[in-house]
Amino acid sequence: MSWEAKVEKLMSITEGEVFEKATLQSLWKLMNNGYIDTFEFPISTGKEGNVFRARRKDELIAVKIYRINTATFRSISKYLMYESPQKVKKDRRSIIFAWALKEFNNLKKLYNAGVRVPEPIAREGNVIVMEYIGTEEQPAPLLKDAPLENAEEVFEKIKKYLHLMFHKAALVHADFSEYNVLMHNGEPVIIDVGQTVSRDNPMAMEFLQRDVKNIVRFFKKYIEVDEQEVLKYILEG
Repeated sequence: MSWEAKVEKLMSITEGEVFEKATLQSLWKLMNNGYIDTFEFPISTGKEGNVFRARRKDELIAVKIYRINTATFRSISKYLMYESPQKVKKDRRSIIFAWALKEFNNLKKLYNAGVRVPEPIAREGNVIVMEYIGTEEQPAPLLKDAPLENAEEVFEKIKKYLHLMFHKAALVHADFSEYNVLMHNGEPVIIDVGQTVSRDNPMAMEFLQRDVKNIVRFFKKYIEVDEQEVLKYILEG
């Protein structure tokens, strides 16, 4: 199948959505370099972008495509303010490309630090290729939608990952909640790390406190947890 046919199939499974020329160029490069063979179906859609299930040979993968004309443009600019090592141009394309690169680099740092995140595979422009989390039959559900028979065990693993994130990767998620964790085979997998900031970011502690508050609020429905004790655990070396 030619890359044009592959992109045409992608268009069909997104109900005719028209992608920007820059996105099509990024997809072509990834296909041409063997990172993507075929697209199957959307896993999730949102204002920032879409995530698709795809294949690379016999391997299932996930492909995240950020919208260049995103509705959350100003929010993205705010998170990049302290994080980009070089001055990012103010046009939308440059900022979205920088955002995708930031998420890809954050995934690499977290994966190498032992935090369970989708393994990053490749990135081109506003497109990220990563490990698919789920089964052949269906993608893994979000924590908010998953049955929790082992809530205490899951919470302990999440605490451990937030600790590793802070100390080994020197990062803070900055948007952590039950909407940013997948559950696969009883294991939590942290996702959506584009907005994740450096531990040295002036806003890092405020973001961390918010992250802890959000996840504690969710787990209080299942187990007894104390917000200050969790925060102390994460901060301790």
